[in-house]
Amino acid sequence: MGAEKLVNVVRSGLAGEVKDIRLKCDLTLEVVCDQLQWQQSKLSRMENGEQCISAADLAALLVIYKVHGKARQRLLHLVDRQDEPGYWDHNSPVNTEPRTLMRLEPEATSIVAAEPLLIPGLAQIADYTRAVMKSEYVPAEQVGPRVEARRMRQSVITRDNPPKFDMIVHEAALNQVIGSHKVMARQLRALVELAELPNVRLWVVPVELAGNAGLNSPAYLMNFPRNKSVIYLENMISCLYLEDPGKIEFVRRRTTALARGFCRQGPAQPGAVCTADRRHSS
Repeated sequence: MGAEKLVNVVRSGLAGEVKDIRLKCDLTLEVVCDQLQWQQSKLSRMENGEQCISAADLAALLVIYKVHGKARQRLLHLVDRQDEPGYWDHNSPVNTEPRTLMRLEPEATSIVAAEPLLIPGLAQIADYTRAVMKSEYVPAEQVGPRVEARRMRQSVITRDNPPKFDMIVHEAALNQVIGSHKVMARQLRALVELAELPNVRLWVVPVELAGNAGLNSPAYLMNFPRNKSVIYLENMISCLYLEDPGKIEFVRRRTTALARGFCRQGPAQPGAVCTADRRHSS
């Protein structure tokens, strides 16, 4: 299978995990390839998503990396799905930041996050994230690492040559108190500051329009070079990545319609906020 046929999720997720495992084992390309009698270019292409990883090749690598049990089964399952446009990430969001998502976001040219209940993850301050995790019963020892992982994800928005980032947020997400009023006041200030960046736009669905706006579930769309896109959906126990063209077009039409509707409510310029919440004291 040529690299152009590998779906973005598996190309980024499987290839990235194979590389991460090797680095965690503190093994160089040279050492691994010498043991397997491979050319270093072969493993390099696999790790960079430029070549399909066969089940036999992955099994050989996992022996060297001493990966066993469920971890081995999960990776081998990904091999079987390298050309499928849908992929379940078996890492529960409750336990960790999804590893595949953390690899995909830096490669995206644009990101659209539509949220009916929460501030989008890429815009959350640490205390807001902690409060959300507490409400989701995340074990206390996992909260710190997850907050740090989310902070690292957020750096993609402020890096050099960042992706365009559109946030479509229900007004209810601004009105409800997460953590405390002080936390919400700081979160809303941070949200507005983020929206002032030239690559960021914030759209808020007013309460009076929300019932007809179609914003009844979260949607996260990442666009990549060569007109490729990935939808990311999350629930309490797993994540789903979709690359089916029909589903992507549905989400794209939905978010575009939402944004066009907001243009009648206010200016559609980078950093513009169409409606804002002022009920939280500063």
